[in-house]
Amino acid sequence: MTLYAIYAKPENGPDAISILADKFSWGAFLFAPLWAISRGAIAYLLLWIAVAGGLFLLVPRIGDDIAGLLYLIFALWTGFAASSIAGRALEGRNWIASGVLAAENTIAAERMWLEKNYGFRS
Repeated sequence: MTLYAIYAKPENGPDAISILADKFSWGAFLFAPLWAISRGAIAYLLLWIAVAGGLFLLVPRIGDDIAGLLYLIFALWTGFAASSIAGRALEGRNWIASGVLAAENTIAAERMWLEKNYGFRS
């Protein structure tokens, strides 16, 4: 089972929910800037630009290997923190954190949350 963080905009009804799986994100790990833009995580994008730019400028002093290793560590952190980063981006756009559920998949988590908050629908 995976943990899913649920974000909602209750004023927009039951369709306005976003479900984020709390697991490693390969998209965030491999394509951090594109992932950040797609999630609206502008603060993270600025952080990525600062880290990548700083490492690029430090290459002559610390060497390619160390700079690459430091970027790899940053990319790994990004992959593991992707759910939190995306959640903060949603909260910055006035979404409300509505709880955490353990479910088999995203569809099951959505169904469980909707049943809990809006009642069972057949």
